[in-house]
Amino acid sequence: MSKLKELARNCLQVAPFILSNTVIFIPYFLFLSLSDGTTMERILPFVLFYTFRMTGIFLLKSFKLALTSFNVLIISILIGGAGCLIGVLGQFYFPAYLFSAVLLGLSASWLPAANTTVNYHEKRQGYSALTGRKYLFILLILGGVIASLMLTKELRIPLVLGEYTLLYIAAYHTVTHYPDYEIDFNEVNQQVVSLKEFFLFLGFFVLLLFIRSARLLFDPQLLDAGIIGFSGLFLITAWYLNRQRKMWKLPIWLNLLTFANGMCMNFLLLFGTFYVSLRLGIDRLTVNLYVPYILGIIASAIVIKFLYRLLPNVDPRIIHLGGFIFSLFLLLFRPLFPLGIFLLSCFISATGNFLNREYYQNESLPQDTRIITKYSTQTKGSVTHQLLLMSVLWLLAKQAHLPVKTVLQITAHRTHNPAALQVVEYVHVISIIGLMLFFAFTFYEVLKENKHQSHEQNESK
Repeated sequence: MSKLKELARNCLQVAPFILSNTVIFIPYFLFLSLSDGTTMERILPFVLFYTFRMTGIFLLKSFKLALTSFNVLIISILIGGAGCLIGVLGQFYFPAYLFSAVLLGLSASWLPAANTTVNYHEKRQGYSALTGRKYLFILLILGGVIASLMLTKELRIPLVLGEYTLLYIAAYHTVTHYPDYEIDFNEVNQQVVSLKEFFLFLGFFVLLLFIRSARLLFDPQLLDAGIIGFSGLFLITAWYLNRQRKMWKLPIWLNLLTFANGMCMNFLLLFGTFYVSLRLGIDRLTVNLYVPYILGIIASAIVIKFLYRLLPNVDPRIIHLGGFIFSLFLLLFRPLFPLGIFLLSCFISATGNFLNREYYQNESLPQDTRIITKYSTQTKGSVTHQLLLMSVLWLLAKQAHLPVKTVLQITAHRTHNPAALQVVEYVHVISIIGLMLFFAFTFYEVLKENKHQSHEQNESK
């Protein structure tokens, strides 16, 4: 009996980890499988999930509630569990998928940031729910979810959502038994909404809604509206940031590196998917993109520790920046593309963990908002890269006198037009050079800060 209790306890304790690492992409594939590419009703669950997942972090930051990260974690678990339960009913009443998509999108946006913060808090108190022996249970549970994903659509969606409902219940049981936390929703600030963050959420939400709908429905007018709207938002944001830069609480290098990490993640998954599909064939997608990407995440800790030991006197920020630039350079050569993806994935994952530590230790921000701020900045990078990518595709297609519909065919891996494939190659080179220049500028800011600190130390002596 005691062994069964231990087994159950281990399964419960790994649930928050599994959810925070999979709720971003598992529902993504489930809702995408509902789309038929012709009717708005069929694509709307996916569009809503994706849009709320990408912009929900800004909505969270817009609420000036005096809630701890633990309370945010509880809220994200509750709405995620409700979303899964409602989604199971979608097999019998399709509009239930719409409510499910909204709730799961918000949960996917809030849960990883809140869970990371709570884990840091718990480790500081000497408690860790996730020990080495529990990784076996993680693999077993993930194996069951992956096996369910292999079933037909009619069985796959309700079964996986049912499994996730159980995971959310297990996660709720686990986090409410953490020793250093208790739920308290009583203290709230009267100033409920931050208008700046709320308008950022609203702007990105509408633009992503247009662009994602356009891509799935092959509607050029929606894409035109999204691109024009993004151009206006981009100019306003650039003007605003230039005015506010001197008031930033965080070092400029930290903002830039976090933003760039988000851009690289979007580049790897979004652009990498349709580039490999169009240039090498959709049947080569797994070998040339997904496998190197997963292996990179698994190997990231080993690779970065090796580099730290190999270069003990080099600033860790320089190691991360150099790794990004080298990885992107490899992606310029098609035979080295899988290796470049592997290394890029390594540095995205390793840099994400490095940034989590930097933000958590930064005392210029309230403790419970540090990791959320990091995820917010990273998401801004991801959304900005997606909108920039679509804008560049749109402009190059116009210059090549290709119809806008061709841009949508490119992103859906459905074109063999030689002129369109040439546009993809141009975007490939422009994207990589642009990201390398961004990292080079961040590199310059790090060197400038190091020089400034060295000068201050010499003066103090």
